[in-house]
Amino acid sequence: MIWVMTAAGAAALAAAWYISRSWTTRGVVALAALSAIGAYAALGRPNMGDEPLEGRLETLERRASTEAAQFTVPEMMALLQKRAKEAPKDPNPHKFMGDLYKGAGATNEAILAYQAALRRDPDFAPAMVSLADVLFMSSGRVDESTAALYHRAFELDPGNLRVGYMAGIGDWQAGKRDQAVALWDSLEAKVSDGDPRKQMFKALRDTFAVDGDPAEAAEAAPQPQ
Repeated sequence: MIWVMTAAGAAALAAAWYISRSWTTRGVVALAALSAIGAYAALGRPNMGDEPLEGRLETLERRASTEAAQFTVPEMMALLQKRAKEAPKDPNPHKFMGDLYKGAGATNEAILAYQAALRRDPDFAPAMVSLADVLFMSSGRVDESTAALYHRAFELDPGNLRVGYMAGIGDWQAGKRDQAVALWDSLEAKVSDGDPRKQMFKALRDTFAVDGDPAEAAEAAPQPQ
């Protein structure tokens, strides 16, 4: 479970970075990454009084500029929901809520949050990649819809080689092996011999033997960070 705790802590810190309006606080948030697991331990203990919801949110909003790094996960979620209502076209609050849900193991809620972000901006690559990753992690396969997300995200951010490689896995599993190999060749050509991704890509390619099992290859794929 330690990886779940770490993921939740990282998601909480990312949300704190977003809700903070002070660069000083954002610096504190960066340092707080060392205690990400401790942030997760606060889940379920919002440490908020019994005052009316509107008053609590106003208090959180005031604290966000100076104390975002100390927010508990429920406090962050409450403030992100407030931000989402105030800026209904902004995909960021929904994306960060998805990260918090994913870190807590609430896969279905994370999927809905990422989808909500993409309804507000269909080309919002961070939510697109996160949605594709959570779908891949929940099924162990890159199906047609997940592959489409990876392909579009890679078009928007061609420097993200992991996303491109995941798109290639979708092509391979769909029987488009020549297309997958061509994509992987183009990605590997961008990686120098000293880059650790070179070995990762080689190991993945070795897994895709001509008669290999696509499901086994998907399990060997680079995991979402």
